[in-house]
Amino acid sequence: MLTTPAYGDPPAPAPPPGNASDAAKQLEVAQHDAEALTEQWHAAQDEMQARQDDADRARAAVVPARLAAARARDAEEEFRVQVDRVATEAMEGGRLDELNALVLSDSPSDFLDQMTTLESFTADQKAVLDKAQALVAATKRAQDEAANAVVVAQQATAQARAAFQQIDVRKKAADVRIDEAQKLLERLSPSERAARIARDGLPMGVTLGGGKGAQALRVAMSRMDMPYVWGATGPKSFDCSGLVYWAFKRVGITMPRSSSAQAQVGRPVSRANLQPGDLIFFYHPVSHVGFYAGDGKVLNAVQTGDVVRYTDLSRMKSYASARRL
Repeated sequence: MLTTPAYGDPPAPAPPPGNASDAAKQLEVAQHDAEALTEQWHAAQDEMQARQDDADRARAAVVPARLAAARARDAEEEFRVQVDRVATEAMEGGRLDELNALVLSDSPSDFLDQMTTLESFTADQKAVLDKAQALVAATKRAQDEAANAVVVAQQATAQARAAFQQIDVRKKAADVRIDEAQKLLERLSPSERAARIARDGLPMGVTLGGGKGAQALRVAMSRMDMPYVWGATGPKSFDCSGLVYWAFKRVGITMPRSSSAQAQVGRPVSRANLQPGDLIFFYHPVSHVGFYAGDGKVLNAVQTGDVVRYTDLSRMKSYASARRL
């Protein structure tokens, strides 16, 4: 069972910018911090759901385990009538070795271990003792499994509760940084705002294949010019991982919600071998994702104040990895 991931402390808010130029510089930092914190929030949501599923499965296993233990105990008790008959025959027959085994045994299991090694029993009597020994062992296993199921359920429930608390922590941290980025964006001049959302052009001469990644890219292309909104998963607004999640969902694949978890899906592909529909991830740890669209372009929900559009891969910072589904 996985444990709730640890996250670093949220970055401290930046000091107030002195002018529009300072605001532009601080906005880039705040934008990245806000996106990273939002992706951590998504990861916490994924983690909480996984831990909740673990807890649900663990709790569901407790009742069957307890029933199995009860059935094992009942079967053992029912069969002890035959064991008592064998022990009585041993005592009435005057076989002291069997009587000593009975008297000196510390437990029913110990008694059966000793009794089944004695050579003076008939085949039928030994068969009874062998089955009784197996039932005692089965009862112990079932009781141990039932007790373990209770422990696992308690641990899973505690992990789900801790994961839920992480959601609140990451969401509050993201909200603070998002608010700061929004205020910094408002301080930019019209020309600075225009420079942030300058178009890099469309991919030219690209033929999409038939794989799931290419299908998801084709779906994502239908969301061109939809606004970037932190935490949004469509269909009218998106953040970076929200666009990937929504597009793959439309072609029958449920992706994790965070870019960091999406970076573990599929198989790795080198930058030199990128194909349209591959997912490209940025920063360490991963906090941004987009679709490779061919011709050196990335289709992504870019940043606050921007939209879903193509970006030149060569201009994007901190390339981390790529995956193909």
